[in-house]
Amino acid sequence: MRTAAGAVAMLLAACGQAAAPASESAELRVCFPEVDPPRSERGGGGFDVDVAGYLARHLGRRLLVVWLPEEAQTDIESTDADYRPLLMGQCDLQLSVPGAEAIKRYRGWLVLSEPYYGVGFEVIPADSPFELDGPFDGTVAVRANTVAHLALNAAKIGWSQQSSNAGIVRAVAEGAAVAGLVWGPDLALLDSDHNPDFQAPPVLRWNLHAAFRKDSQLVDEVNRLIASAGFRAYVGTSLVKHGIPVRGPFASVHTPADLLAL
Repeated sequence: MRTAAGAVAMLLAACGQAAAPASESAELRVCFPEVDPPRSERGGGGFDVDVAGYLARHLGRRLLVVWLPEEAQTDIESTDADYRPLLMGQCDLQLSVPGAEAIKRYRGWLVLSEPYYGVGFEVIPADSPFELDGPFDGTVAVRANTVAHLALNAAKIGWSQQSSNAGIVRAVAEGAAVAGLVWGPDLALLDSDHNPDFQAPPVLRWNLHAAFRKDSQLVDEVNRLIASAGFRAYVGTSLVKHGIPVRGPFASVHTPADLLAL
C-alpha cells in the first residue's frame, strides 16, 4: 500500500484545517490520476472526467480538475489508489472508488456516495459460452495473480497465463484459449468485443462510488443526482462512449471473505 499507518495518522491530524467547506466555493474540485484510461488521462479526458462535468453542471459549480501525478496501474483490479489529496482537501471528491474496502485505511475520514455503476471481469469473445459456475471444456486466458486467475483455479477450470490484456486477446485469436477474462474497463483499450450476456459472480465484480471527506456538504446533493433518471441515462451513454461495458450497480459484489474463500 502507498500509505503507511504513520503517514495516515499525520494526515488525519492535519485534515481538520486543510480546506474550506465545499459550500464556500463555486468550484467543484475533482482529483484524477493523470494516467488511468479510459476513466481519466491528462490531455485526453475520460469517463470520470465526463461524470465530474455532469455533476459540476447540475450542482451549479465550475469543474476544476486536479491532476494527480501517477503511473499507470499495473494491478488491474487494484484498490490502492491515492486518496491522500482528497483527505487533505486538495479536491472535493474522487470518482470510481471500488467500495468501502478501498478507503478503509483512512479510518472513517472518508465516506462514499451511493454506487452509480458496476465493473468486473468480462468474457471474450462476444460469442463465448463460458460461465465460471458451470462446466467448461476448454482453456481460459487470464492475467496471472488476479482475482480472476484465482477464481478459475478454484473452479478447476483450465487457464492460460498471460502477462497482458493484449496477450489474452492474442491467445483467443490464435486458438490457444477458447475464452478470455478481461477487466471490464480495459476492454476500452482493446480491439475485442465481450459477451454482454456473461454475468460475473460477485467475487469478480465491484460497485463504483464517489468518495468525499466525511465533513463534506456535497454527499447528499450528489446522492440525489445519482438517484435521478437523468444521471443514470448520462452514465450509460458515457460508458458506451468510452468503450466500458454498461453495468449498473450490482446487488452483491466482491468482499474480502470471497477472496479468502478461493
